[in-house]
Amino acid sequence: MSRKKLTIAIISILILIGVWYVTHAQTSSVFGGYITNSVYCTCSNNFLLTFSGPIDGQWVWYPGTPQYDHQSLPRSGVWALGLYDAGGQCLMTSGKGCSPFGNPKGTIGPTVGTSL
Repeated sequence: MSRKKLTIAIISILILIGVWYVTHAQTSSVFGGYITNSVYCTCSNNFLLTFSGPIDGQWVWYPGTPQYDHQSLPRSGVWALGLYDAGGQCLMTSGKGCSPFGNPKGTIGPTVGTSL
């Protein structure tokens, strides 16, 4: 194989890997379960929602995120299913500043639906 063809092949592979990484890094993941607890985050103006089964964990929800069905977030005691993106935090007033609270897996959005 000539040097030019090898260079083109390597560049093509790197471009394909880059395109794959960018498209997969921006996709949302699925979450869902029963909301057992809802806490208002005083500094970050969002809510920390705790879910139990089938996917346990905590997620951050911002008011104004599009909701479907009954639009019951951030109410606890309902089932929710939707998509989330990695990242996000709940900040609570602590002394003279703000401190992280909870351990969220991500931020709910772009879509979510509830049972009641």
